[in-house]
Amino acid sequence: MVSKSIAYGVASVVFGLMLGFMAANLKATGASAATRAGSPRLSPVQTSDEDKPVEQTRKNIQVLKGLRSSQLTSLMNFVAASLGVKCDYCHVKAGKDAETGRDKWVWESDDKETKRTARRMMQMVLSVNNTNRADFRDNPVTCYTCHRGQTEAVGLPQLPLAASAHEDGQGGAARALKPADKLPAAHEILNKYTEAVGGRAVVAKSQTRVFKGTVEQSQGRQPGIEVTLKEPNKYLAVLTTKQQGIIYQGFDGKTGWIKTDQTRREMDAAELAQLERAAALYQVIKVKEPYAGLAVTGKEKVNEREAYVLERKSADGRTEKFYFDTETGLLLRRLVLTDTVLFPIPEQTDFEDYREVDGLKLPFTIRISNIDTFFSSTRRFTEIRNNVAVDESIFNLPAAQK
Repeated sequence: MVSKSIAYGVASVVFGLMLGFMAANLKATGASAATRAGSPRLSPVQTSDEDKPVEQTRKNIQVLKGLRSSQLTSLMNFVAASLGVKCDYCHVKAGKDAETGRDKWVWESDDKETKRTARRMMQMVLSVNNTNRADFRDNPVTCYTCHRGQTEAVGLPQLPLAASAHEDGQGGAARALKPADKLPAAHEILNKYTEAVGGRAVVAKSQTRVFKGTVEQSQGRQPGIEVTLKEPNKYLAVLTTKQQGIIYQGFDGKTGWIKTDQTRREMDAAELAQLERAAALYQVIKVKEPYAGLAVTGKEKVNEREAYVLERKSADGRTEKFYFDTETGLLLRRLVLTDTVLFPIPEQTDFEDYREVDGLKLPFTIRISNIDTFFSSTRRFTEIRNNVAVDESIFNLPAAQK
């Protein structure tokens, strides 16, 4: 796994504090989704070490050849979460760095038997999924399939059982099976969603929005956040942190930029992709037309609510799932699965506490759950204002101080 010192460095510059969607699902989980109407127009991402196969950027890679370097951290965190362990279960730690005080890791070392075992387990997963792909369909075997958060694989059902296969769970009384519910078409679910958030006419009148609140994260990080949007695609986020002071991230309709106490510069294409994903969180309608490729796949529970599930696959190996409340029509969850050479990496965004703001229904809580908890976050808004007067100059990169 990549050292957290690297993660801290990324966060300080490109709002790793805000994203994790993202990302990205962020840099950890792959490329941006295709640019949508009203989102920043992005340039092609230039080749970097993060885009190279991991065997070109790391030592002693034997099983994961072909994995993008940017996906390594997320994949390793998936494995760790599946076994309920930390990095040092498999990897060798060589004391502390004298200058920084951080742990020194010898990631390429094979000294630990657990690492050698993990390598064999990965080979087994690849073999099973490649041999039985048709049987598993879109649910490939992963480390979690057997381990379920513990180092020993789960092989037996937990006793006592409520009922065995030939008995009914209600004391043997026969239960009538419900006929399968007829599912609505995708366009019907999406039209209901649009009406639920206020309808196209009300949404079209919303030209500016300002969000104020906090971002709750691991390790006691809780920066204040203020986001300002102006249609069709101008964006400014101001993050007030204890560790790094005030961080500004903006898009003026053509150029993205970052300003901190230490830097003032334009964004590169990868950072713009992250910005696009962040800005999409604050859009009123978070599933943009056209709805090409979206298909209804069934119903599932999201917390205590029943939801229709819409799914689409993209050419870049990502699967998106959208969960819409069957009663209210509101979007409850977005799940993104990013393919890797071993198994998909999930990232989940939950939209909660919808309230009406000038005729619009907006979520006052947005939770982003990443396989790396450093990049997970909960945005809690104390204030959302609609159609407020905004000085357009705030979206421009501030002039350099003389």
